[in-house]
Amino acid sequence: MEKVLIIANTYFQVITAINLKLTILKESFVDIIITDISTNYDLIAARLEKTKLFNSVQTADINEICYKKNKLIKYKSLLFWKNTLKKFIKKDNYNYDVLMFFNYDVFTYSVFNKIYECNKDIKVYRYEEGFCSYLYDFSHLIITKIYRIFRKIARKPRLEEKIEKYYFYHPDIVLFNANYEFAKIPTLDRTNIKLLEILNNVFDYEKVKEQDEYNKKYIFFEECFFCDNIGVDDFDLIMQIADIVGKENLLVKLHPRNKIDRFSKYGISTNKTIGIPWEVIQMNRNFSDKIFLTISSGSVLASKLYFGDNIKTYLLFNCTEKMSNMVGQEYFEYLRRIQEKFGINDFCIPNNKTEFLNTLKKEVKA
Repeated sequence: MEKVLIIANTYFQVITAINLKLTILKESFVDIIITDISTNYDLIAARLEKTKLFNSVQTADINEICYKKNKLIKYKSLLFWKNTLKKFIKKDNYNYDVLMFFNYDVFTYSVFNKIYECNKDIKVYRYEEGFCSYLYDFSHLIITKIYRIFRKIARKPRLEEKIEKYYFYHPDIVLFNANYEFAKIPTLDRTNIKLLEILNNVFDYEKVKEQDEYNKKYIFFEECFFCDNIGVDDFDLIMQIADIVGKENLLVKLHPRNKIDRFSKYGISTNKTIGIPWEVIQMNRNFSDKIFLTISSGSVLASKLYFGDNIKTYLLFNCTEKMSNMVGQEYFEYLRRIQEKFGINDFCIPNNKTEFLNTLKKEVKA
């Protein structure tokens, strides 16, 4: 039986790992490592372990070294990866046939190096992490270049050289080219009762069900502009939307990394159940009578990409003085390919704020 190790850094990666185990990897012996990149990762891991879906569920504390330390310490950790790996995770057995991952980081590289020592024929697969995965392969990162140098000096193969497949929910709309196969992940299926049951248990969906937070007509998806100090003024735009549609009809879905709720004190509802992935919420509910709004969040695309829903959605990246850094040539090409595949007539992209606000006023009065 094929032995597979999956590394999951985010909630969406955990969702995809579960989906893969129930479908493509159904007959495989699969272990999963959930890292501390996500909030409550240890709680998620504990719940997932109780499902008995995976052979083993472990956690790894990688955030401090991989994403918070200065570059010099990070590169030193990459050079002395054997010692670093012991700091990340207490694990003895690395005898696997397949490694699956998304993020290029010190932890992933260290795990690959260790597995390669045990099995020179290791197969390496990547799997998608939302819409950014479709735009770039991220091989241009500095960490990948440093890793390349270290492995060349050691005369050992690199992780990137061993990649055979990259799994996507929609491999036909990937923008970049690669010398490996683009393989398909089965779409998230609401009728798959086992998948739904596991996801609801792992992410504690009952909390959302009890509070019924998503009962507003208009749902605005906040992004990380505020918490990352990017300078895109979403606040004024959201307040103007509230004035038009009525605060009682608007919910701002807070970005998971934003620890400050800027809206409740102004009478605008926000979601209180933090840490439950949007994809899990959408698997459980019908939002066809709602209207989604965002500047450039990929979350609103989930309705089309993963569930095939038709929900009226406003993309408002033309409605702020400073444009979102997510919006570029690749972003527009990505939308074009989605349009070709699905048709996105329910997606509205106003040319400017005035046009959008006037459209919204007419819609409310209709």
